[in-house]
Amino acid sequence: MASADDIFNALNGANSRLDDIKGELDNLKVSTDAVTAAVQNAAALLVSTLNNGFSQLVALANYTNQALYQNDQQNDTIICELTHISKNTCELLNQSVVQTRLQTSLEHNVAKLDFLYATVHAEAELERLRVAELRAEVERCCPPPKHEPPCTYTPCQGPQPIEPPPAVGGQQKVN
Repeated sequence: MASADDIFNALNGANSRLDDIKGELDNLKVSTDAVTAAVQNAAALLVSTLNNGFSQLVALANYTNQALYQNDQQNDTIICELTHISKNTCELLNQSVVQTRLQTSLEHNVAKLDFLYATVHAEAELERLRVAELRAEVERCCPPPKHEPPCTYTPCQGPQPIEPPPAVGGQQKVN
């Protein structure tokens, strides 16, 4: 049978080994706490980076939406201008055909009348030329009033400009 000293020595040895195990467990806890802190720091950094990246993406998406809306407004303005041009061009073409026919007819008729009148009334033709000369002199100093053009251009209202895109990821704003 083992003596009390043997049992006491065995208990002291076990206690010493338990103290060693406790020290190793304390070292393991310190290491585990360090790993936990590093993981928490990495997670916080990742969340911060993701939030920053997403906010930059949202800013860029908002700018893209503004630019698309601006482009849509510009397209509406262009369509309005083209509609004016097309309508005016069509009206001008129609009027030019009518006016060309009338001017051709008038030219022939006036030439006939001018010839007939000058041959039948020679003295009146001389008087007409003298009055035309006087009228030209008067118009040199006092020209007749000019007629306003029948068409006045009215531009379509365009959209207001948008701000430049936001600076993200170290990029400079483009002006």
